Amino acid sequence: MKKQVLFAAAAAVLMLSSCSTITHTATTESVDTEMFNRSNADLNVSSQKISFTYNPDASHRRAGKKAVIRAAVAKALEANGNADVLVAPQYEVKETRGLFTTKIKYVTVKGYPATYKNVHPTTTQEAQIVNILDGGQVIINK
Repeated sequence: MKKQVLFAAAAAVLMLSSCSTITHTATTESVDTEMFNRSNADLNVSSQKISFTYNPDASHRRAGKKAVIRAAVAKALEANGNADVLVAPQYEVKETRGLFTTKIKYVTVKGYPATYKNVHPTTTQEAQIVNILDGGQVIINK
């Protein structure tokens, strides 16, 4: 009996003291670095509106509603001529609600596919126009 109590006490001491977690924290300072390379391009928008229905698989559904919508847009663009961007997109999301979960059944995407053409570095005149549209001041050198 005495051996069992001694063994149990030794086992309890080992269990409570053998595993420990050490946490170190450190502070870092962020370095604000930004690099801009403004480019301009012409956007060739199709006159025909497309509609595409996407049935997400389980991995996309687990990623969330926004991820499912992004995947639906990507699949729609791929299926309709491999366009670059969807202009004026509209989304219809069909969800079924359970007791604790919401499952996305399908997403229908509608919009106008568009492709980028004539990509070129921004000229001085284009930079001034962008600056005006952003609300900045324009300095004109005479």
